[in-house]
Amino acid sequence: MKMLFKYGLTRVLLLLGALSFLIVAGCSSKAFKERTLAASSDKVELKTALIKSESVLENIDEQAFHHFTNGVIAEQAGDNYSASKEYRKALNRYPDSYEIRFSLANVQYRMQQFKIALKTLETITQNSVELNNLRGICYRSIGDNDNARKSYVETVKLDATDRISVSFLASEYRRLNNVDSLVWIYSKLSKINPNNYRTLVELGRFQIQTGKLDDALISFRSALELTEGRQKISSYLGLGDIYKNKKQQDSSIYYFKMASELDPNNSYVVRELASYYSQKDSLSQAIYFADKLVRLEPNNSAAKRFLSQLYVSTDSLPKAEMLLEDLLATGDNDPSNFFYLGRIAIVKQDYESAKEYLTILTQLSPSLPDAWLDLGFVYRRTDNLEKAINVYSSGLQFVQQRADSVRLLFARGASQESLKKIKEASETFEELILLDPNHSQALNYLGYMLADNGHRLDYAKDLIGKALNLSPENAAYIDSYGWVMFRLGKYNDAVEYLSKAVSLQSDPIIYDHLGDAYNASGNSGDARIWWQKALELAPDNDVIREKLNE
Repeated sequence: MKMLFKYGLTRVLLLLGALSFLIVAGCSSKAFKERTLAASSDKVELKTALIKSESVLENIDEQAFHHFTNGVIAEQAGDNYSASKEYRKALNRYPDSYEIRFSLANVQYRMQQFKIALKTLETITQNSVELNNLRGICYRSIGDNDNARKSYVETVKLDATDRISVSFLASEYRRLNNVDSLVWIYSKLSKINPNNYRTLVELGRFQIQTGKLDDALISFRSALELTEGRQKISSYLGLGDIYKNKKQQDSSIYYFKMASELDPNNSYVVRELASYYSQKDSLSQAIYFADKLVRLEPNNSAAKRFLSQLYVSTDSLPKAEMLLEDLLATGDNDPSNFFYLGRIAIVKQDYESAKEYLTILTQLSPSLPDAWLDLGFVYRRTDNLEKAINVYSSGLQFVQQRADSVRLLFARGASQESLKKIKEASETFEELILLDPNHSQALNYLGYMLADNGHRLDYAKDLIGKALNLSPENAAYIDSYGWVMFRLGKYNDAVEYLSKAVSLQSDPIIYDHLGDAYNASGNSGDARIWWQKALELAPDNDVIREKLNE
């Protein structure tokens, strides 16, 4: 015989208290139960609100209620084994009860029967915070964090203020470095703890990483309002980073300066200020902060390199050289060390040291065009043009960009021309022009070289004409065109172009060319005037002097 009784939560608790030392037998009743489940590994508390209000009623078989209450009493007494037996008996009589199944799973968890507890929970169709939390702690207990996360996510969907679930998920997403999920869960945390500035700072950091800069601004500004004194540093740094990402450099540096006032020895802030001032060409300020960074981080090779490059930019070469040599002495073989030491040696005209540094650089960074160009330059300065040509040719085998090949070809062609290897130089410049048909300097160089040597004059004229079309007011190109006209015997045209060239640029070669053109056109008087002007600018030029003495 089944009977229906309406019991409020308080009456049920009183009943269980009164019968805590008895085995209850009696009539059927409405069961209400509310208790706290202590988690094992991290002592998390899971609240199991089994019945949400006293208005919920159940038709319970009297034997089911009898075993259920016995189970509750046994559980309260710490006898989980007996509680489990009683809950199973109750469940046999009343299999549709959420409360009985949950209570059984709860006791199984306490008995460390985690997989069994999970099987019991699988049979429950209702969804609740306490069920998902119990499922989550069971999965965690068997090391299945993937399913634990899924369970806690379900909890948060039901109750975004559940601290247990939110805290676990925050920890898990950190471990997995899942930034998108961290933004989601820290947004929940910030609502649970709206006055916790650390949570807001962390949220802001994750929002920056996901590109949600406007949301991050709100988070850091909110954190700023909650802090005083040195606590503001984290917010200032965050705001500085946001504006840096937004490419609003002045706003960014404002907040980094604010952070610097609170913590002048913060390496990150010092580094940002050094970088900022170097970009602004405020080199004295940049050097101040870069030097400070080196003192704060004496083992920071990158900081020393940066400072050395600033010293090079301000022509403080001895300081730069000392830093770079110190880096080499500590085993730092970064290619930039050899690059700058090579250039410093060139400035000092210490060509042997320059060769040594730059040769190593070509081995460390063979695709770096400046390594080959600088090394070739050193050989040219030491009158070893053949070696320079070999260096440029070697570099061409390694460089990867077309523009870099063009630079090396130009240097090689110029070196070949200096050795009077006109055929080889012509081939090099023609190879260059195939790569870059609008390279006006190469067009002019090849055209002038051919004209000066009386080779392929019509072709030379076309090359120089194309260079002039690209740069019509270039005095050197106009001079070249006038000179090819001279070589073609068109002396009046030569005078016209060379006269224009001298109006644009004072150069002894152009003056000399104009003198030759006037002389060839029968105007020896004007020829002598321009030869004299050329000699005044190049007093050691014996060829011009000889023309005047004729």
